[in-house]
Amino acid sequence: MNGWLISLGLALEVGGIASLFADLPPRGSCYLFSNACAGLTLVSLPLLPASYRRKSLQAGSFLFTPQFATPFIGSIGVFAGMLLPLHLPRSTHSVPWQETAIPELPYSPVDMNQQMIFSDGGLREVLREANAPEKRMKALLASRQLTDSEAVSILQEALKDPSDDVRLLAYLMLEQKEKHQTTRAQSLKKLLGQPDHPDRHRLTRRLAHTWWEIAYLGLAQGGLKQYYLENARDLLADLTKTMSRHTDWRLLGRIELALNHATAANRAFEAALANGAPPELTYPYQAEMAFLARDFRKVRFHLNCSRFRPMPAVKELMEGWL
Repeated sequence: MNGWLISLGLALEVGGIASLFADLPPRGSCYLFSNACAGLTLVSLPLLPASYRRKSLQAGSFLFTPQFATPFIGSIGVFAGMLLPLHLPRSTHSVPWQETAIPELPYSPVDMNQQMIFSDGGLREVLREANAPEKRMKALLASRQLTDSEAVSILQEALKDPSDDVRLLAYLMLEQKEKHQTTRAQSLKKLLGQPDHPDRHRLTRRLAHTWWEIAYLGLAQGGLKQYYLENARDLLADLTKTMSRHTDWRLLGRIELALNHATAANRAFEAALANGAPPELTYPYQAEMAFLARDFRKVRFHLNCSRFRPMPAVKELMEGWL
């Protein structure tokens, strides 16, 4: 049956092509050629894989169209470009598994969707337990994927490492972080030096946050830390006089608390609450102030979970006090 269809399809194909160059009516030539394409399509359908033959109408239309659109060349293309590759063996075979080496600690930017994420606790264990200095240095370099607050504490701990190379690397990385913050602060101060700048409030807020972040992260110690905190406090004190926002008041309270100014800190936190600050972001600091003052009754009052929804970071602390 297939041999008869192939012979018929080829004959009709040759006849259809010949009719295109003969003096036959266009309708007859088109009819003859379409029959040839239909015959070759019927021959080609059984050659398709079973998954394609389930939808015979769509597959037949797909085979018929290129043959009818491009005489003779379309038929060759269907057989050579579509049917033959479906039955040829694959050039590469999928490997069900492959052996991979244990990944090293990443110390350069990586795609976090494809790489293991190392926590600060894991890197601390490497710094404390690894005997090889190279392993500890890789742990320091891997701390670049952590947040600054987590990375700085690890780097400061590495300053006590017995290896000179590890201590030097930790010092250089800390200095790089501090330089980045101070450079940003200098750029903001330069912009604030322009009296006609249209967005001075935003620049002032960003500069205060930068000074605070340097002190909060521990990138500055002693008198230098005091200097940064006082600069941030003065900026926020001036900002809250002209624009009362609860975020500015809350940060001002944290700075006053870091400066051991309990009365000013309490006043700033109360102003933050009065301006709409979420209680769960303010009460823990007021509880800390009460704890420093050894007023444990106020500690329980500010950590009363029934008054607000506590943050996960302080929920266990609240439950312990209550």
